[in-house]
Amino acid sequence: MNMYEWNQYLYDFQQTIYKQNQQIQELEAKINHLEALINEKNTHSVETIEYHFDQLKIERLDGTLHIGLSPSELANIDDLDIPKPKKHMQDKQFHAVEQELIPNLNSYIQNQGPEMIRTLSTKYEKPIEKDFEVAMINDIKNQIPSRIEFYEKEAKQKHQISNRNQLESYITDQVKKEIYHSIEKYMQGQHSKGESS
Repeated sequence: MNMYEWNQYLYDFQQTIYKQNQQIQELEAKINHLEALINEKNTHSVETIEYHFDQLKIERLDGTLHIGLSPSELANIDDLDIPKPKKHMQDKQFHAVEQELIPNLNSYIQNQGPEMIRTLSTKYEKPIEKDFEVAMINDIKNQIPSRIEFYEKEAKQKHQISNRNQLESYITDQVKKEIYHSIEKYMQGQHSKGESS
């Protein structure tokens, strides 16, 4: 091998090494990028298990508080005892509305619920113990997501509400009214039974 061929061989060898180094650097950059994406996804991924009911209700051995039921629907209450799995939501706007409204409505029921229960308890002369009051509040909070979903569908299908602010306002107002109405119906039902203390 003469000097020219030797130089050409070394030059080609250096070019090959240079190209391989570039490819290695590109692969390392891609790996780093993929690792960053995986880490980001893992830190933001929170899995929750939720149970949703067709109607919001509070059950206890000494009575049942039914949220969202008319008296004629109470006859079929056995159908509501089995929770249905949450269906896949295709509407991303609902997830945003739900995430916004659940904490707000939970805060509302936590702050306003006890006073509401005590006021209606006094009005209908149905004393409620503190532990039962807490159980009522917790039962209502557990079922708020299904009521948000119900009123979100109603707002879009019956009232054609699509504006985000109007949607949130409508859902919030309806859930608050339903909570009050249902607690009141519960107290009336307990009172009308003529239960003796």
